Amino acid sequence: MTLWLYLHFKHLQLDSLTLSHNSTPVVIVNGHSNRVVQVCTLAKQSGITVGMGLASAASLSEKLQVVAYDEQAEQARLQEIAQWLYLVTADISLFPPDGILLKVSNMLSLYQGLTIYWQHIQAHLSHLDLNYHYATGYSALAARLLARGQSDIITDDESLLQSSINSFDLLQTDLSERTCEQLRRVRITKLSQLLCIPVSELAKRFDIELVHYVGRLQGQLKYPLIFYVPEEQFSRHLTLLFELENLQWLAKPMAKLLKQLELFLRQRNKLAQQVLLTLQLRDAEPVLIQVAISAGESRAHAWQSLIELKLSNISLNAPIQAITLSAEYLLDNQCVNNELFQSLQGQSEIPALIAKLQAKLGECSVQGVTIDSDHRPERAFHFVDPSHSFTEQTRIKDLQRPSMLLPEVAPLQEKVTIYSGPERICTGWWDNQAVARDYYIARNEQGKWLWVYKEPSQQWFVQGIFC
Repeated sequence: MTLWLYLHFKHLQLDSLTLSHNSTPVVIVNGHSNRVVQVCTLAKQSGITVGMGLASAASLSEKLQVVAYDEQAEQARLQEIAQWLYLVTADISLFPPDGILLKVSNMLSLYQGLTIYWQHIQAHLSHLDLNYHYATGYSALAARLLARGQSDIITDDESLLQSSINSFDLLQTDLSERTCEQLRRVRITKLSQLLCIPVSELAKRFDIELVHYVGRLQGQLKYPLIFYVPEEQFSRHLTLLFELENLQWLAKPMAKLLKQLELFLRQRNKLAQQVLLTLQLRDAEPVLIQVAISAGESRAHAWQSLIELKLSNISLNAPIQAITLSAEYLLDNQCVNNELFQSLQGQSEIPALIAKLQAKLGECSVQGVTIDSDHRPERAFHFVDPSHSFTEQTRIKDLQRPSMLLPEVAPLQEKVTIYSGPERICTGWWDNQAVARDYYIARNEQGKWLWVYKEPSQQWFVQGIFC
């Protein structure tokens, strides 16, 4: 028989919130029923319980923080947990909005037993800081029933699991209220009573819903499952408990998401080239903050420093309600064997320096330069992406060139002394941009060394300065 493990996250949305040192009681309220569905520890201490009306809950705590229940947010969080668990276990099935089923049997040979397997699952989940109940079972529904009943039992003892199931009331199962009422009329209120009746007898007296449930609970019928297939992309959403107007207060929740990104990349031996932070504002368009490192990076503190540089240039027109961190462009973290005494410190720091400059000044303000095979000085280079790698091109040796060219050539309007030249450049006839110039190295009366040229018309111009 196949052994299953079910994880029931009883207040997943509440665990996903950033609670400020647990100083304020928080509850999640269903907007349709206006009743409490999730309660934090501090709210429980005030006497608030699940199922209580909002008015009653508010009367028990004057500082009560109320958050609307969001089923889609819980399902998205469930996807994140499944993606995280996929690193340590294979077959995962989602039970939205608050449950995950794991197939245990095919993992026992890898982990050499159920105990070690469960220890790995617990250690892996500890990084997410979640509250959950768990149970094993020899059917998916049995494990689900025990976990939702807060049994917290990990065993492969079939008799022990069966006795645990028998103690449940029918109202605790997934059976409809109508079916439970039909069974109550014939004095069947416990699962132990129901499971004593053969499935063939149940089929004669009750509808197919009950037959399917009992058959799947006992493992006689297969439960239809869709196994989770993870995406190789990172995306995490965090709803803030309090609206933030100061960007400096964003550091702590942002660090939480970046730490999850670091774990995600490290477990997969990947590097992120680009990170996108989305700030969800109240009654305003979201703000997108994009930072990139061409060589890739996995460390949380490196990404946080870049994002903070970017945030220093941003002003908000509305408070922040939630943030989303995503990374789509991932690289393999390949290790390269280098020479023992070869210094690579400068090379490794170049991509990080470029990323910091782009984050602070903007991507368009930071560019690289590459050489073109053209004798005309103004066409001998062009701007490229600063991370662009190019092979060193051969240039004519022994040519003296200024370190700085003027944006536009300027007429020579001062007295200079010629020290070197002429160097004739006569080219460009093929693209209708022909030039015919005699270049000289000259020095003006202030001591500046200039690169000047004379045209056939005997006009003199300044094109560069030697620094």
